[in-house]
Amino acid sequence: MWTGRQTLASIEGAIAKLHGEESQLDRALRSAISDTERLRNERSQGLRELARVKLDEMAAGHLINNLDAGERRALQILDDYRLRIAAAAQQCEALQREVTAAEAGRHAAAEAVEAALESVEDLRATAEAQAQTSQAWRDAKARRDQAEAVALEAEKKAEASEAELGAKKQPYNEDPLFSYLWRRQFGTAHYAGSGVARLLDRMLAEFIAYGDARPNYAALIEIPLRLREHAIGKRKAVDVPHTVLAEIERLAMVEAGIEAKEKVLAETRHRLAVLDDTVEKKREMLRKVDEARKSLVAGNSDPAYNEALTIVAAADAEDSLANLYAESRRTPTHADEAIVERLETIDARIAKTEAEIADLRRQALELSRRRNEMEEVRGQFRGTGYDHPQSTFANDGDLSVVLKNVLEGAVRSGVLWDVLRQGHRSRPARSSADFGSPSFPLPFPMPGDNDGDTAGGAWRNPSSAGTWLPAPNRSRSHDDDFTTGGSF
Repeated sequence: MWTGRQTLASIEGAIAKLHGEESQLDRALRSAISDTERLRNERSQGLRELARVKLDEMAAGHLINNLDAGERRALQILDDYRLRIAAAAQQCEALQREVTAAEAGRHAAAEAVEAALESVEDLRATAEAQAQTSQAWRDAKARRDQAEAVALEAEKKAEASEAELGAKKQPYNEDPLFSYLWRRQFGTAHYAGSGVARLLDRMLAEFIAYGDARPNYAALIEIPLRLREHAIGKRKAVDVPHTVLAEIERLAMVEAGIEAKEKVLAETRHRLAVLDDTVEKKREMLRKVDEARKSLVAGNSDPAYNEALTIVAAADAEDSLANLYAESRRTPTHADEAIVERLETIDARIAKTEAEIADLRRQALELSRRRNEMEEVRGQFRGTGYDHPQSTFANDGDLSVVLKNVLEGAVRSGVLWDVLRQGHRSRPARSSADFGSPSFPLPFPMPGDNDGDTAGGAWRNPSSAGTWLPAPNRSRSHDDDFTTGGSF
């Protein structure tokens, strides 16, 4: 079983490995570009030799000058392109080392938080067992439990009345004449009709016996409201005995030495927050540099590289160059035959190297896509609060397999997120969830229990607080379609 911290470390380790593979591809790409530079330089020299052998001095000089201008510019651009890739890759590698070191520090701080929290939990459980032996605690708990029982009974009655209300008021609601008079508040001090309208409304009321139906309907909808008000009052009445009980429990924890352990936990939380912020800032720096590196590696959007390809293509399309090849093949001599064979070999090697460059680019972009998906999963993981000290993942075997498959490109990272969601559990506290509550809540929110905040990562904020277990949501809406027609 992995903890949330261990699972996050595994995800970050996979991301770092993908970064490492990207660095290897960058080095291979730079090597291939260097090979292209070298081969094109050899090709240029071979063409010069061939031109001098096959053409007269003036034609040879003209062709060589054109080749020199084009090839020199192309080689200069390719060299600059290779150097820029190297610089961006070096920056990425350096920042990745910084991120990895910062993550290691952050994981150590998270481990210290877990240890501090475990120490607090152990003492809390001990204090609970000790407190339960005292008569004061038993008396306070009995009063709290009695108030809680009364509140629960009142809530049950209110809920039952509310459930019955829908069926009982349906006949009234489906009567359009009754509904009309009810909305007009006929028969109450709030009725505003006059003249002919009042006369017609009175006739209508007599026709449907509204005078008898109105008080029955008013009582029908009033009873659930009054029962709910009563239940709310009884629930509030639980607060006093509950606070008394919590104070006794808090005193037991203080006497057991909880304050020193709480101080250690607070200090480790603050240290974790600082290191977590450091990691995120370094990741943002790495992201920006990586975007520039990825743009260079893609090549298609790089104007300098495209310029180099255009220059080379233009130089190769020269009629004089084509004529030179044709002339060499028509009248082969021992001298030019060897040069042409060498040039054809170089051309084939250039084509192969350029195909290798294209393949390396494709691999780099695919690897970058997989890494970006993994980084999105890491963001979801942290945002949901799965790295919480009390988070666990019982399916660590499945996670290991899926992480391996994602690294190999066999599955998409969405599968990893599904496995994470399926395996996540919150480790239960060692003591009662409400022991010492509300005076001693869990120091930080539990995953998925953040008072409506979907960002479960709020637990990393040192000022946050929560409960030892996700608390049931007792609040609910009791709005109705109708209100009472006035004062009765």
